[in-house]
Amino acid sequence: MARRRSLPSGSRRIAVRTLVALAAVALVLAVVGGSGPGLLERVLGPLLDSTLRGTGTGTGTGTGTGADGDSGSGSGADAPPDYAGPVRGTVDRVVDGDTLIVEVNGALERVRLLNIDTPESVDPDRPVECLGPEASEFLTRLLPGGTAVTLAFDAELRDRYDRLLAGVLLEDRTLVNAEIARAGLAEALVVDGNDRFLAEVEDAIDEATSAQRGLWAPGACR
Repeated sequence: MARRRSLPSGSRRIAVRTLVALAAVALVLAVVGGSGPGLLERVLGPLLDSTLRGTGTGTGTGTGTGADGDSGSGSGADAPPDYAGPVRGTVDRVVDGDTLIVEVNGALERVRLLNIDTPESVDPDRPVECLGPEASEFLTRLLPGGTAVTLAFDAELRDRYDRLLAGVLLEDRTLVNAEIARAGLAEALVVDGNDRFLAEVEDAIDEATSAQRGLWAPGACR
């Protein structure tokens, strides 16, 4: 985006008055000294150029170097898209038990499943937790690459990492978030008041607890 630069109106008036005064002085010197137009050009040329630069409009493109050292356009990084309602997408791959990559409108979106929290399995700063790999494997079986899904949102569309916060539904309207909980591989989680799918997740956890599955099996992860 081109940047526009201009002086305040008061500064412009001062610049014009200064230029007129200098022109008068130069004219007197030219007449008295007999230097003719050459003196006028030498004196007024640089002054006129400087004044016009100060009061004109810039034409730069704003191109610069970003904080990461890459050349940028000066307009900052593109903001992630917003979605007004449910959107359809295609699973690209699973990251872990509660995160996946989905292609939406030709762009890859990192999606964090709402209202569940599965054991950690890929964070390089945290140890692999009990049943973390199993949760990732379960989600991979449920959502292999190419699976058509619908993403449904709550009040907050994204988290601080720009991940989409969503309920993920299969074509038969099965809520994937609840299925992971039903397998005993997730606990309930509410972040920033997003609780749209909490009731279904909690019902699934109750079922897993009664059946002693996964995290709720006797002696599991203790």
